[in-house]
Amino acid sequence: MPDSPPEEVDETGGPDLISFADMPARLEAAGLKRVSAQRCRQLAEEDPDWPVPISQALKVGRMRLFDWRVIEPYFRARKSRQGQRTDIRPKPGPSGDEGPAE
Repeated sequence: MPDSPPEEVDETGGPDLISFADMPARLEAAGLKRVSAQRCRQLAEEDPDWPVPISQALKVGRMRLFDWRVIEPYFRARKSRQGQRTDIRPKPGPSGDEGPAE
């Protein structure tokens, strides 16, 4: 009797494709912190660690699809910087130290 397929592979044996709109519910179902679809889009555009370059995402019309088996490990390993403002970081001084040179 053949072994049953692993849980992460769908019934057809292909990738488990999800859109940005599907990500919040899928993250929550996986026991991860819920991240809004808008934030997922922003991470895909700005985070160099995003696992699938936007140019390589599968496009169906205007929708981009990603394989959940690649996206889930990214969110499991991601360090949240909640509340950290990145727009007001001190500029490096002449010696490479952060903050003004005095």
